[in-house]
Amino acid sequence: MKTTKHPRDLSDDETKAMVDEFDDGADYVVTSGDALAELRAAVAAQREAESRIEAAALQAHREGASWGVIGSQLGMTRQGARQRFERLTA
Repeated sequence: MKTTKHPRDLSDDETKAMVDEFDDGADYVVTSGDALAELRAAVAAQREAESRIEAAALQAHREGASWGVIGSQLGMTRQGARQRFERLTA
């Protein structure tokens, strides 16, 4: 199955069709598209989490939290937090 869609934009049916096509005559077998669907869901959740982290860090900074305090909440240094989020303040 040839597609020009990005893998994250494939439907479950399209993913299953792609898996089935790989299974035809291959030396390996992918038994279902469940693992691939889980990967897509995990990546979507990761993107959502990153977006929430950025929004929360920006809000905390706007409310007066220092980069050191923000970094400590994220398990990183003050400099790491500043480098990661300062671009959002512009």
